[in-house]
Amino acid sequence: MKLYDNILIVTDFNETSLNLCLRSYKHLFSKNSSLHLLNVVEDNGFFSRLFASYNNTLEDCVKSKFPLIKESIKNSFGIDIIPHVKKGNISKEIVNFCKEENIDLIILLVSNEESTEVIGANTHKLLRLTHIPILALKQSYQEKEIKNILIPLELYLSSRQKVADAIAWAKHFNAKITICSGIWDKEKEIIFRVNKIGENVKEFIKSKDIDCDWVIFENLHSSKDFTEKIINYANSSNTNIDIVMVMNKDESEEFRIDDRGREIIRLSRTPVLCIPLKKTGMSANFL
Repeated sequence: MKLYDNILIVTDFNETSLNLCLRSYKHLFSKNSSLHLLNVVEDNGFFSRLFASYNNTLEDCVKSKFPLIKESIKNSFGIDIIPHVKKGNISKEIVNFCKEENIDLIILLVSNEESTEVIGANTHKLLRLTHIPILALKQSYQEKEIKNILIPLELYLSSRQKVADAIAWAKHFNAKITICSGIWDKEKEIIFRVNKIGENVKEFIKSKDIDCDWVIFENLHSSKDFTEKIINYANSSNTNIDIVMVMNKDESEEFRIDDRGREIIRLSRTPVLCIPLKKTGMSANFL
């Protein structure tokens, strides 16, 4: 079964981040997909035009290194890559490239979990603009089998879009799925709906012959507490979570980037797969 056909690693040729992304690709996907490597020479308005000849030289320099880069990656990782260089705004060029090459997964490195900073500006823009999944890795990532997939589940209809991707990954890697839900509202109707959705999703996943657990965090004070619980649960050595699946955006935020997903990307030590939101045309609270 092929999970993805065309995978993209975005690189500035930083050795640490490139090696980690290549190791991840080889471990998870190398027998199933084509791998594209993209470097974007940034183009920033007035100063870029002022030093246009320098940028052109840099672009040509990157292209001239491609044969050596391909050979080095082939010798080190046993991977055949398709290298590309673009010039322009980083996030926009990546989005355009993905459309041109029918990319169906982006792999990138985000800041270490110890960082107190928000995720980088280009990563933030990419999460907001792209319509394909993004696999976000940390420098602390160690390659291991995907055996337990965590999906946070909420009342929003969009939240359940993660389920299809989780099922595809679970079947591909012969993994189980763990659903987590949170309750921070005292209304009986809300509690009933949270429980009903969790039960239904669990039964649906099990009907696909996939092992599924359901964890519910109760007595929370706010949605922020739910986010913290998800991160702590994913990072705990006792839970053996191998990947967390979140939404790029949420209907509750009028299709802006989801704050919960952004925090999980920033603080989770496990890989995070960001699922693009598909507009449902229904109310955010529709069940």
